[in-house]
Amino acid sequence: MISKNNKPLKAPVAVALALGSFATSAMAEDFRMLASWDSSYPIVPQVADVFAEMVSEASGGDSTIALTGPEAVPPFEQLQPVSAGVFDMLFTSGAYHSNEIAVGMVMDAVQADPAARRSSGAWDMVDAAYQEMGLKLIALPTLPNGYNILLRDPIGDSCDFSGLKIRGSATYTSLIQSLGGQPVVLPPAEIYSALEKGVVDGAAWPVIGAIDYGWYEVADYFLRPAFGTATYMVLMNLDKWTSLEEAEQALLLEQGEALEVRAIDTLAGVAEAEQTALEEKGMQPTQICGDAADTMEHDWSEGVWALGVEKGGETIESLKATVTEAGINF
Repeated sequence: MISKNNKPLKAPVAVALALGSFATSAMAEDFRMLASWDSSYPIVPQVADVFAEMVSEASGGDSTIALTGPEAVPPFEQLQPVSAGVFDMLFTSGAYHSNEIAVGMVMDAVQADPAARRSSGAWDMVDAAYQEMGLKLIALPTLPNGYNILLRDPIGDSCDFSGLKIRGSATYTSLIQSLGGQPVVLPPAEIYSALEKGVVDGAAWPVIGAIDYGWYEVADYFLRPAFGTATYMVLMNLDKWTSLEEAEQALLLEQGEALEVRAIDTLAGVAEAEQTALEEKGMQPTQICGDAADTMEHDWSEGVWALGVEKGGETIESLKATVTEAGINF
């Protein structure tokens, strides 16, 4: 099977698309999807829009998904209106609603292996937890090595962040501290000014999206290797889900599984293109060295899990045990 960009689709994607074709007889549905980012953020056209296209194609055009961005509802306030049925679906990050439910956030500490996430039972555990919130999990598209840190200066002889102030949200705190840095919490809108004035020496951010903020003008380096798994989520209002015909449910789940496979290569390509663009803007890679380099990814993972357990208790502990037994914990 050939995709729209004339590249052969991977087998799981091709199979899922083919299987989804039986659902064309399902009741036509026009879904409203709320997104945590607007269409200028690359993951929206590369993931959310692509999923909408996949659903439309698999249903023969009978089912559609219309996106609404954060201008309708701020990103950190979107879980409730979707669980209440104001919108049918949500495209977001688990970190954006971690104060309400932590299982989505901790998937950033799980390797980006869609098949293993499902066969281990981890995917079903996330699904079950969200169903308690009135939501149905449809897909967990991922980007391996999804996070990095932008720096004003290269890593020095200390091989770590000793003496540096690094902007980061709660999920980065443990890693920054393990590398000797001081975490600083700032909203994205203040990062440029803080880097420019030296209020912070660096800023943690996903490997996709930094270029749009122009931070390359005030930070000359990006940390490598990148780390963690950027995990995104497609969720559906549970009442809406249960109202669908079985064929429609099957179509959505099949396309969601296909999206998970497809997104890895797609988002890796976006991240590679963004790094090239940053280098063309004058940025250069700088690396953690010594013992810290060997433990950095594990330190990131343990920090995310610790935060998750603090917020979600036994549910997160059980999920961690499951992914550890399956060998997909960092």
